[in-house]
Amino acid sequence: MRSIFRNQEAELAYERCYEESLTLFELAYSSCYVKTSFGDTHVVCFGDRNKKPLMLLHGMTMSSTMWYPNVKHWVQDRCVYAIDVMGDFGRSKPAGVMKSRREARQWLLEVLDGLSYPQVDLAGHSMGGFLSLNFALAYPELVSRLMLYAPAGTFHRVSFQFFTKIYPALLFHTENRIDRAFQWFSASGAPLLPVFRSQVIAGYRNAKPLLRVTPTVFSSEEFENFRTPTLLLVGDQEVIYPAKRAIANAQEMIPHVKGHLITGASHALTIENADIINTITLDFLKQHDTANRLP
Repeated sequence: MRSIFRNQEAELAYERCYEESLTLFELAYSSCYVKTSFGDTHVVCFGDRNKKPLMLLHGMTMSSTMWYPNVKHWVQDRCVYAIDVMGDFGRSKPAGVMKSRREARQWLLEVLDGLSYPQVDLAGHSMGGFLSLNFALAYPELVSRLMLYAPAGTFHRVSFQFFTKIYPALLFHTENRIDRAFQWFSASGAPLLPVFRSQVIAGYRNAKPLLRVTPTVFSSEEFENFRTPTLLLVGDQEVIYPAKRAIANAQEMIPHVKGHLITGASHALTIENADIINTITLDFLKQHDTANRLP
């Protein structure tokens, strides 16, 4: 295995922060590692395992703990599995560097096989949204519903400004640079919740991601036979691309997509605008509970 952390002490410091962030969910949970050819994938499970499974893929450098404002509501209807993306910040233990879309979808396929689910609902934020759609396009029979929250790339190229904001934090990892990067993602400019902020800073200071998959724009040809019910939520103050254009592009490629422009939201919409995100998501899931595919 290849560690993303500088040393064992750094990894233990991050682990302590991760554990503290899990208390924000205010829910009982279990966790496990799923062995894949890409390494051991860390998965946190919330809710009743007899309910339909909802898999979550987090945004870049955020880890599964970013879903703390959402899961408590989604477990009303789903058993929720939060997956630490291989090679990114979190508890997954990579065997190497994941570099391509093909490797990314193979990794997730092995995770689902390890959890023994023939079909799941799949959701992702930012990079996690890109990875979710990448998987659903390759294995539509395995994804009953798809939820994309401000997916990186995907329907519109990421702005150059994104790289000027995030890479200084990754390269120099001072608290000031990290705070400024995440405040740029925020519609309100508010800092991260202190407990979660401590985990994020511990990651930036002590780890180097091994995920090398670039979120690009999907071609229209890839959607020719795509029938998976899809929800797309983007904030009207999104900073990584023009929100209205991204939704319009998605509607051109996926005529049945349910796209919503969230008022007063930016890239951190799942955290800052959790109430509306949670409600729309649950409504979407309930609406499609009686059908796995569109006609």
